[in-house]
Amino acid sequence: MSNLAPTDLMLQARDTATQYFNQAVRIIDSKFGEGYAKAHPELIAGFMRTAASDFHTAILNQKFDDLIAEIRDSL
Repeated sequence: MSNLAPTDLMLQARDTATQYFNQAVRIIDSKFGEGYAKAHPELIAGFMRTAASDFHTAILNQKFDDLIAEIRDSL
């Protein structure tokens, strides 16, 4: 469990979203040309959703691995 306060978690979420957004714009524009991301905000949204989902899955897998190891060690 996180030791961060709710306010800190909120700020962290904002910073993560900002990072995903900036990366989305940079990567989309580098692939399709300057300004393409601005003209196609649905690509930015899809990128951000995918990045967040991937991170969520990675964290869950890590926590499940920790839980499995804990259960195995207790048997």
